[in-house]
Amino acid sequence: MSGMGEKARTVVSGVGEKVSGDGDESVSNTIGEKVSGIGEKIKGSVKGVSKTTSQNTDDLSNKIDMYLDEKSNQLIEDWELATKNDIAEIEKKYAKVTQDLTTLDSKFSEHRLETNQKIKKFEERLEKLEKP
Repeated sequence: MSGMGEKARTVVSGVGEKVSGDGDESVSNTIGEKVSGIGEKIKGSVKGVSKTTSQNTDDLSNKIDMYLDEKSNQLIEDWELATKNDIAEIEKKYAKVTQDLTTLDSKFSEHRLETNQKIKKFEERLEKLEKP
């Protein structure tokens, strides 16, 4: 067990020597240059973004609207949605049916009166026949 501890100390101390050696400045300079290069790229990317949040949401809304316009017929068919034309057609049919029902009701009232009068005459005739 003690042999493994010594190996670990040797490896760790070896790392320390490599890090603290003469190559330390060149490694840190290279890393510093890379980090600063990335920083400049990020700054450039952020500066390149000139749109505000509202413009981004407007763009997204416009893209959604364009998509819906392109796919509207398919959406209407898939979801069995009613269009303005469908509703206008149904309203016309409803108006016609309502008018027809009004006409039928008035005709029915007329025929009811006529039928009631005929029935009354039949009843009177029957009474005369039954009671001489």
